[in-house]
Amino acid sequence: ESQGLRFLGMGISGGEEGARKGPAFFPGGTPSVWEEVRPIVEAAAAKAEDGRPCVTFNGKGGAGSCVKMYHNAGEYAVLQIWGEAYTALLAFGFDNDQIADVFESWKADGFLKSYMLDISIAACRAREAAGNYLSEKVKDRIGSKGTGLWSAQEALEVGVPAPSLSMAVISRQMTMCKEERIANCKAFPNFPRGPSAEARDKSPNSPDAKQLYHAVSLCIIASYAQMFQCLRELDKVYGFGLNLPATIATFRAGCILQGYLLGPMTKAFEENPSLPNLMDA
Repeated sequence: ESQGLRFLGMGISGGEEGARKGPAFFPGGTPSVWEEVRPIVEAAAAKAEDGRPCVTFNGKGGAGSCVKMYHNAGEYAVLQIWGEAYTALLAFGFDNDQIADVFESWKADGFLKSYMLDISIAACRAREAAGNYLSEKVKDRIGSKGTGLWSAQEALEVGVPAPSLSMAVISRQMTMCKEERIANCKAFPNFPRGPSAEARDKSPNSPDAKQLYHAVSLCIIASYAQMFQCLRELDKVYGFGLNLPATIATFRAGCILQGYLLGPMTKAFEENPSLPNLMDA
């Protein structure tokens, strides 16, 4: 910049649907560049329910890339929560369609309504041509591009406890240990599915499903709290000039994190921008 060069980095989330219907953008860099491209980006961005475009200038330097990095970390944490909820219901004796019914009931309740819940329901119900559940055929290895790892490293370096974000990365790494996992399964061939699995109530209104609903809700809120706390602390370290309430508002539509909870979370930080932690709201 001292030589007259200007920079703008911009993370994008939304995948194929974002390309068609508008993604969420996470720009950062030279403010004057942002003002030049702002009308174009705001027009292309997804719109939240209140009509606001899902984009805001996050600050100087690598602010936009940092926001995108923690968006991904939050995504991994929430996906891990849904994976563990699925595994718990399997242990209780639920089959895929029964698990999808439970997830559908949670979606109807509204509190957990989100894009990631939608794709979890679709994954549970998906079947191959022969009629078997597709989830039983999918290779259970998950790769990574590094954003989750970087997020965990930064959290450790600035002293923010972010166990949900870190464990999601570790869980992904564990999937790559295919041979070790197979060996462990063979060592425990009769590992129980859960006490009295056959006799359990497998409806969405069952005690198991209701208790799990509250556990999942708390875990998701805690994951977001960790993500926002990391962004707040990194803003102090790097001097981005981050407007955290405005940044959180950009997650409400267009991106992988989109869901009902981002609305109340945005409101909580707008009403109290100095809120130390989401869990204090």
